[in-house]
Amino acid sequence: MIARVGRRLRPPSGDRGFSLMEVMVGSAVMSVVMAIATAGFVQMYHATEKSDSAAQAQANLADAFGKLDREIRYAYRINAAYSIGTTGYGVDYVIDDGSGTLQCVQLSLPVAGGALLRLQWPQPSTSADAAAISTGIATDLSSGAAGGSPFTVRSAATDGSNFDRLVMNVNSTVGAAAGSNSTRSYNLQFTALNTTLDAGVKTTCVKA
Repeated sequence: MIARVGRRLRPPSGDRGFSLMEVMVGSAVMSVVMAIATAGFVQMYHATEKSDSAAQAQANLADAFGKLDREIRYAYRINAAYSIGTTGYGVDYVIDDGSGTLQCVQLSLPVAGGALLRLQWPQPSTSADAAAISTGIATDLSSGAAGGSPFTVRSAATDGSNFDRLVMNVNSTVGAAAGSNSTRSYNLQFTALNTTLDAGVKTTCVKA
């Protein structure tokens, strides 16, 4: 009777646990799986972050170009594009500041690429006037015209149009690291619907 009870109380053969080797192999397999999963999550996170960053940058750029379009729409004249020394490209136009005072506005972009800047000064003064105001419009831009100016001016009375038009060809780059950036090209035309050919309206701008 005692021997029979003893046999009955022995643990089943399948309930003896795991050996140290089995635990080590299982841990190694789990580590490999976790490493692969973590790498996948990190890559997915970086891709999403890059996509969100690019979308935000392009939205900001579109907003900046929208403001520029609204300003140039009321320009009296868009003057011919020019080089700023050997380091930059420029173009300027004349607007009314709302009080009847004419203002010159210059857009400039470095030859090597960088920030698109806006400089405004009262006419008939020069761009070196103490009242001149410089603001940034957009960053990380470069000329879309190979080796040339991003600005092209189509004057009134050409191409069958009564308005001056500014064509801007630029590339926008998002991301600084090689292989992780993305570039988008913009070819935009801004039309000065307020263009005047009245000789009594001074439409030139003097640069320092």
